[in-house]
Amino acid sequence: MSEQQSTFIEVDQVRIGMYIYLDLGWMGHPFALNNFKITSKSQIETIQGLGLKRLRWSPERSDPLESEEQEAPDISTQQAPDPEQELLLAQRASLAHCDREFNQASRAYRDILKQVDTHPQAARAQTEEMIGGLVDNLLVQGESMIRLLSENAGESSSLHAVNVMIISLLLGQRLGLDAEALKRLGTGALLHDIGKMQLPARIRWRDEHLTSVERNLLRQHVEFGVDLAARMQLEGEACVMIAQHHEYMDGSGYPKHLQGEALAPSARIISLVNHYDTLCNPPNPVAAITPHRALSLMFAQSREKFDAEILSVFVRMMGVYPPGSVVQLTDDRYALVVSVNAAQPLKPRVIIYEPRVPSESALAVDLEDQPELGIRNSIKPVQLPRNVFDYLSPRQRMCYFFERARPPAPGAPGA
Repeated sequence: MSEQQSTFIEVDQVRIGMYIYLDLGWMGHPFALNNFKITSKSQIETIQGLGLKRLRWSPERSDPLESEEQEAPDISTQQAPDPEQELLLAQRASLAHCDREFNQASRAYRDILKQVDTHPQAARAQTEEMIGGLVDNLLVQGESMIRLLSENAGESSSLHAVNVMIISLLLGQRLGLDAEALKRLGTGALLHDIGKMQLPARIRWRDEHLTSVERNLLRQHVEFGVDLAARMQLEGEACVMIAQHHEYMDGSGYPKHLQGEALAPSARIISLVNHYDTLCNPPNPVAAITPHRALSLMFAQSREKFDAEILSVFVRMMGVYPPGSVVQLTDDRYALVVSVNAAQPLKPRVIIYEPRVPSESALAVDLEDQPELGIRNSIKPVQLPRNVFDYLSPRQRMCYFFERARPPAPGAPGA
């Protein structure tokens, strides 16, 4: 359809019977197609949750608009989707859910930062409510795995804090922490960099090309964070995590150059996760390295900085090829790792470049179910042929959330 045959409408004006177009990539929404006629209120709710302000629609292909109370037609009269389509819909729905949860956490963190200086205890209450909900969801769904999100997930100013929180919670769960310990861990992880709010904007998110004076000031964000944590009346363990999130087991961290047992166990988790995410999502995107490379460097060259047991569990959780890695399979095809099950770290779930299948219809393939197929090696995104790069859309920013390790089949209880 040409632009002349479609027009734009505010997303809150969408109604049943409208034929709409979602100008998003396949990972940006949970529907089977990018353009379709709306048949139910649930579809409208999903569309309005995508974060769009307006979208295209075709008056010519739409039904005459009736009352908002119109319901979806009886699905018993419609042709049932084939199993592959059901699987695609289930995968898209899972991704859309993860994106929404990450975006909500990102907005909550932004609101916390707005309140922390003038209403510190209100900021603490909001933090506890958000962390409590995330921990409850993590524990209720059973075994979880880490999931790569869409490129547009979250806000740049909140990305690092939310990423560190999510990965820390998953790692804490793998380490056997109970619900209350996870809530404390999540609080310290989310607020670990909160002291940066006290710094001048020009150096707040920089880590290179700083003068010695600016670098010393940047390092003071730890002290500022501890002060804010005290004003928020956070529990002692959360304050310790904020104070120690740049300390390393070998004493090479700051501000106190603590070593070994002087580091709190929860601070060891955040220090490790903070290090990993900074490698993948540095202030200067040009300096970013791939998740596979980041994990390799941490294990091969920096392992003395981290608690050995925590690092070992982290490597198993993230997999040899963490989500976001671009890989070449044993049959020479290219793929993007989108999620990892810690039980099978060498068999992640991947999107495979298949030119005969439109990218928006590409299914995530679970290599655990493909005994004859594996990963040969990890490659840099810039090494991909242009058509493969466009198809797989490697992420410049790595955003993670959690989903069930083995999502139930469509129609199964809890699906």
